[in-house]
Amino acid sequence: MKHITANIFLYVLTLGLLASPARGYAQDQETYINCGDIEPQNYQVPYDANKFYYWDITGGQIISSTDNTVTVQWPDSVGSYIVSVYTTRFGCYGDTSTLAVIVEECPYLQLWIPSAITPNGDGHNEQFIIKGPSADDIKSITIYDRWGMPIFKTDGNNPWNGAGWPLGLYTVNIYIGNNNIIRTLTLIK
Repeated sequence: MKHITANIFLYVLTLGLLASPARGYAQDQETYINCGDIEPQNYQVPYDANKFYYWDITGGQIISSTDNTVTVQWPDSVGSYIVSVYTTRFGCYGDTSTLAVIVEECPYLQLWIPSAITPNGDGHNEQFIIKGPSADDIKSITIYDRWGMPIFKTDGNNPWNGAGWPLGLYTVNIYIGNNNIIRTLTLIK
């Protein structure tokens, strides 16, 4: 029985890998979600002073390795990647362990919605525009004045600069996928 230890978001998960002599390898998997940077991950197999360890990865970058331990930086892009190790002992091939690493699409909306704009010509916060990986999925945006009257409506994610509207608090209604997001927006000049 081989074990690979993976440090996942401050938790330690031990994955048991069966190294079958008939097949010569075993495979398990771990999954990450690309909602942000994936921290470097540590993988380890039991140490034997008489063995030499050879690590191989696909799609990631080995940051460091020492005998039975390797630290890998996986990409933030969606895909399947592999970390594997095989050993030799006294010139003969020994055990092989393989772990599939799967990076999945983030299931959460990733939006940065401004809470205020200052269209005063200084080049900062001049317009209301939503940013983030999910911003291209916005179906429509409607901005309402303090009396609940729609003053701006657009299909998609188009900017609003507040031109011609007084200082104050506005309500923003954002439709994205099956979600309706309501936020307030302060217009400051």
